[in-house]
Amino acid sequence: MKFYYRYFIYFLIILVPVFFRLKWNDASVFISSDPQIKYYQVIGAIEGNSPESCYFPAKKLGFPLEMIPIGYPWAFFLENGKCVFQYPVLFVWIQKIFGFLFSNLSFTYIPIFFFFLNFLILDKIIQEFENRSSIILIASILIQCFSPIFLSALDYSELTLTNFFLLVSVYSYLKFQTKANSFFGLLLALCVVLNFQLRPESTIALLFFLSASYLLSNHKLELLKQLIPYVCLAILLQVLFFYWNHSIYGHVLGMRGLNTFNDIGSDDMKRNYLVEWIADLWGNEFKIGIFKGYPILFLSPLALIWKKKSEELFPFFIAGLFFIILLPILSPYRAGVDIFGMRYYESGVYLILIATVLTLLKHSPKLVSFFVILPFLYFSYKSDTRATKQWSSSSKLYHEMVSEIQKIKPDLIVHRGLSLSYLMGDSYITYPQVAVYSNGDWLKLEEILKDKKINVLFLQWDGNRLVNDEFPRKIWKEKFDINFQLKPNEFQVISEHKIAHFQGFLLEKKR
Repeated sequence: MKFYYRYFIYFLIILVPVFFRLKWNDASVFISSDPQIKYYQVIGAIEGNSPESCYFPAKKLGFPLEMIPIGYPWAFFLENGKCVFQYPVLFVWIQKIFGFLFSNLSFTYIPIFFFFLNFLILDKIIQEFENRSSIILIASILIQCFSPIFLSALDYSELTLTNFFLLVSVYSYLKFQTKANSFFGLLLALCVVLNFQLRPESTIALLFFLSASYLLSNHKLELLKQLIPYVCLAILLQVLFFYWNHSIYGHVLGMRGLNTFNDIGSDDMKRNYLVEWIADLWGNEFKIGIFKGYPILFLSPLALIWKKKSEELFPFFIAGLFFIILLPILSPYRAGVDIFGMRYYESGVYLILIATVLTLLKHSPKLVSFFVILPFLYFSYKSDTRATKQWSSSSKLYHEMVSEIQKIKPDLIVHRGLSLSYLMGDSYITYPQVAVYSNGDWLKLEEILKDKKINVLFLQWDGNRLVNDEFPRKIWKEKFDINFQLKPNEFQVISEHKIAHFQGFLLEKKR
């Protein structure tokens, strides 16, 4: 099988996430929770704002930034009073390139584009250890599609871009090990740094792999001499990013670093690392657990059993295993309920599955491999479909909410607290939105609107069921657990509405 046949099959596979994205977008862009913040960042940047600044359309009506309906863990006010979003601006810069060529809808397909590129790079990596085309194809599909990696193609996030830099780094190092080449040295230095800017925890997995591969090499001294210039270049580039991050966010690691260190040092967040470790690996009432969700990872000891037969793959195994086991300790903030908490593990999953799948396919009869892998693939497939069902359900709920709002046609939407913000999506761009935390805040809003004749949709969530395990208690109480009863002064309620699981009141000024 020629390589272009494999590439064609990879192209056919990405039509699956394309189908889901087309279905979920429907008449408008479907985004919610974390991804919507990344969407607002790029929309704001296209409109001329700095990519890290909070995007707040309601400021055109005279509302101060303090009333933005987005807060922890997505938006923060720095000591200088500037409001910034948490997510890395590198993803925004790349999206702006697409924005000049296509519509806003195209942004949600960018992760799928990089997912396809990751197929091609993974194919190249596997070719370093296997020359049988059928094995290369099967291994690539198993790794990308029967693991949590597949979910990153469906999500609107920087994950597939992060994985792109991870895989290019791995491939560059493998080629550099074989023959020192300035092109692959430069590519390695650049991609390691860019990977770190997107997700520092992914770089931990990458450093595990590079360290293990170097320590297990037979020509350490020679390799070290060849790598030194590129290590120095990577350090220089990283220092420049540190300087930029500090000038913008006041922390060398950027907003994510500042947020993480604040959480670590906070007495307001009680953390039981043993319980969280078990939850991440085996699940609890909120998380599915990576081994329970994707039991194909239980095959990884085969890479250890057949170590002598697959010695060249051992750095992948040891780095992937160490990363998956240690991540709950190394990275204290790994948000995401149910199956969506798996995204933090993808770098380690890539590494450990490259070792596991190739070892199994290379050193066991094909029939044995098939019967060993099949039951594990079934449960991995079930986890993937579980995620698509949840996204489909969320998409349906989101479009129902947008449809109801379009029928009401408010001039402004007001949230009671921040618990409703996870489902704003594209409506945040279409309709100005603010948040209030008390009836006193509402009266201030009335004062701002005193010279404006507009209809206001007030939204509240009675019986707020937002998962709050990973919120600092003080922030939860002051910003999310808000239950005051609206008592307008200059406005009156003219109709009540059921919008998704929220209660809505349409108000207009008293005559």
